[in-house]
Amino acid sequence: MTAQEDEEEEVIEEIVVTGSRATIQNSIEVKRNSDQIVEALSADDIGDIPALSIGEALETLTSAASHREQGGATEISIRGMGPFLGSTTLNGREATNGSGDRSVNFSQFPSELFNKLQIYKTQSASLIEGGVSGQISLSTLKPLDYGKRRIQSDVKFNRNPDNSNINIAETDIGRRLTVSYIDQFDLDDGNKFGLSLGVQSNTTTNPEQEYRSSSGYRDCRADPAVSGGLYRSSSGNCDSGSGNLNLVVDPSTGVAPDANAPFIFVPSSRSYRQNITDDERESFFAALQYQSSGGTDLSFDFQISDRDFSEVRNDLVFAEHRRMTSGLTADSYVFDADGSIGSFTNEGRVETHSQYQERLESYVGGGVSLIQPVNDRLELSFDLSYSDTSRREHILQTRLQSEDNDIYGNDVPADTDRPRAWYTLRGSPSSVMLVRIRNFDVTNHDLFADSARTRIDLNQARDNSITAFRGDFDYDLDAGTLTSLKGGLRYSNLTYTSFPRVRDQRTFADDAIAGASEACRNETFPESGFLSEPANGETLITNVDDNGNVISSGTGDTWATFDPLCLVREFVGVLPPWPSPQPSVQNVDVEEGTLAGYLQAGYETQFVGRPVRGNFGVRLVSTDVDSTGLRTIFTTTRNEDDTITVNEDSGSFNEVVGGSRYTELLPSFTMVMDWSDDVLVRGGVFRGLSRPDPADLGFGRSLTVDDDDATSIADLVGTANASGNPDLLPLTSWNLDFAVEWYPNEDSIFAVGTYYKRFLGGYENAQRVENFNIDGQDFPAAVTTSRTDEEESTLTGIEMTLAHSFNYLPGLLSGLGTKISLNLANSDFEFEDQNFGSSQVLNEAGNVVSARVGIVPPANLFGFSERVVSTQLYYDIGKVDLQLIYKNRTEYFQQFISSPGIIRYVGDNEVLEARATYKLTNKISFRLEAINLFDEPKTQFIPVRGYLTELNSYGPRMFLGFRVKM
Repeated sequence: MTAQEDEEEEVIEEIVVTGSRATIQNSIEVKRNSDQIVEALSADDIGDIPALSIGEALETLTSAASHREQGGATEISIRGMGPFLGSTTLNGREATNGSGDRSVNFSQFPSELFNKLQIYKTQSASLIEGGVSGQISLSTLKPLDYGKRRIQSDVKFNRNPDNSNINIAETDIGRRLTVSYIDQFDLDDGNKFGLSLGVQSNTTTNPEQEYRSSSGYRDCRADPAVSGGLYRSSSGNCDSGSGNLNLVVDPSTGVAPDANAPFIFVPSSRSYRQNITDDERESFFAALQYQSSGGTDLSFDFQISDRDFSEVRNDLVFAEHRRMTSGLTADSYVFDADGSIGSFTNEGRVETHSQYQERLESYVGGGVSLIQPVNDRLELSFDLSYSDTSRREHILQTRLQSEDNDIYGNDVPADTDRPRAWYTLRGSPSSVMLVRIRNFDVTNHDLFADSARTRIDLNQARDNSITAFRGDFDYDLDAGTLTSLKGGLRYSNLTYTSFPRVRDQRTFADDAIAGASEACRNETFPESGFLSEPANGETLITNVDDNGNVISSGTGDTWATFDPLCLVREFVGVLPPWPSPQPSVQNVDVEEGTLAGYLQAGYETQFVGRPVRGNFGVRLVSTDVDSTGLRTIFTTTRNEDDTITVNEDSGSFNEVVGGSRYTELLPSFTMVMDWSDDVLVRGGVFRGLSRPDPADLGFGRSLTVDDDDATSIADLVGTANASGNPDLLPLTSWNLDFAVEWYPNEDSIFAVGTYYKRFLGGYENAQRVENFNIDGQDFPAAVTTSRTDEEESTLTGIEMTLAHSFNYLPGLLSGLGTKISLNLANSDFEFEDQNFGSSQVLNEAGNVVSARVGIVPPANLFGFSERVVSTQLYYDIGKVDLQLIYKNRTEYFQQFISSPGIIRYVGDNEVLEARATYKLTNKISFRLEAINLFDEPKTQFIPVRGYLTELNSYGPRMFLGFRVKM
């Protein structure tokens, strides 16, 4: 080449794409190259996942939506299906949690230490089973794959606007410090060693405002023609005596006695709660990687995360909402046919609850993996892993109650310990309950002068661990259509133990209250503007005199509060030790062993003249479940009148073991066709399974025996409550996916997919007979549990993804880009409420002999939302990267872990998030982030839609920080 030709040679400029545009580019590339239907969020650098948490990041992927706690994303639902129907892996391995289900608490892990998140929506035989809705894959960076040295520090400061309303200065600023180090070293003989370390310290303070009711609802008859329930003849609880409904079908008539009776659903109390949350998390991640010149790849990774979550709660409780006053309260009730109440009048006690609560959760996980090439075509791999989560939750709570005199013995204006109150639950501009109370100033500490009680609780004690080993081979075939053959074996052992609440309860004389009240009262309410947004300008509490005139003192949105730790010290003398876990019939002790083997072949061929690739295979899964339960020992005593009395020794137990065994064959097939250079057609068929949550597999039973007039054990009548059912089988399904994807360029995608899922079985409530032991004799008692039925149901859906960069526009407009995701789903799955839904009554042989009529419509799948939307708008040009994210999810059914049979709905929610990044240099950048900008409250409804049981207002969360790379 001559000098002139060299000068004339065209100079090619390399454009390096970074920021939001680069992340979306990487995600598009992963999706396009995959043999499966997959969504991905991938970043080249550690810490570049554009979100404050793993949950928030996953929500930006098509069809993914989160359940939110403390204003942030926690567990994830995919395609309108809850975490029960999905699975999550961390570096290809199952991960534990402290909730008792099979989801992962994403708030336990720092997003800054991950660089790739994926959701596999179709299953291949090589993937761990369980991902009917999808399998979430979280990956940390491998140091040798990264290929360069990096020392990086991220510092973020947290300032929530609602913190300015809190009267505690030290809760104002939070911090989040992340430091990571990645390096590679060349060893002798061409060997290499890589090291990756990451540590994070996170401390935030989050105020929270709540309206709530107790979750244990009762049904009460509301028929004025029948004495009892709402129209009882004497004052008392509406569900006592004959007040609740008889909904069991009479075999002689085929009709339940109260099938058409009007009714109301009533909780025991309703309350306002102001709390301040302190959240501290310390995390450490490490990865070591060794590669030999011969191709051996040995790696070790380790994760530890300790979270200390504490709350100071101040509750104003309006108690005794099941209490009816004869001749006064019944006619005041306004309610709908579904049992939900709009307004009512009540005479009941008013309480303050001062509570300190802490949750200590520790996660430890990691593993060793080896990849060993045998020759140019065969590769072997092995992986040994361990994951463990331990959770302990402690509560200190002191209650003070209204009395007909104050703490000094003076008469109170209400002249009663049960002041009359008028409650408006709906029909006003307010989204939360409004209260008019007669002659009771809720801000006057002196009026809470009765029934002092302190509870020292071990509220939760849960341990969950998984140990797993797998061995795989990958053989590169030279057989025409078949390109590869994979296979392997995997064994995992899951253990889950849960102890019920252990309570140390102490009560105190009324004359001890004055000193404690004076020493521990808060002179000002901890937070201003309490529930002002949900109340929409309405006054929460209005104090009125006998004539209905407003009394200014006690009218507003505040009440008397106390320092919870101070109250305990004053009443008890010291802060007492926490109770230890104790054996109980409610204990859950589950061990689950799973052996799985698979074969999977990859293929490449031509169909109608177009290239087609994919894989097909089969996975065989065998699972053994052993559940150990406890039974209280019962004996009898013969009375002088020849009747017997049953005695329960609550400190002695018999151990029983139950469980289930099942084997499932799970075939799978995926296909990707290159319809053209920029259009792909994808399809997948697989059979999947979703296992019951470990917490639902308990075998504990508590027995209640009616021994009135019994002269022998055969005369006794007993009912039992269950802590679970170890015989539960997995939910299996056939799944079909089809998608068309257009990739006009590396920044753009337009994909439309549809899916169909047919579930072979569901869960129903069944009352069956189990044998207990009394004086060495079998005693049959009825117990209601959830069981696997044979009903079929379906779920269908359509999803759409659109991403595009407007980089072709002139000038500053070239930085614009967008990504839009939509999922629409429909399902005929039915889940019955354990208390108010329909159920079967079984005999000892397991045959249906009767039924219970439901008064609550069934819910759909756990976590099912009909619509999920995620929209991103970004502006990425030069040193500036701006991002705005909108997420919307429709109402869904959210199970409780401790009582999964209760139907609870979480209302529609929408969230707006924003991020702004400015790169000062290639090594220094600044970032401003905000979530929950709409200040959208979380609403919950029990047991029917629209019947508000809890509203949580968190306020926006703001973070300002900087990053330094070296």
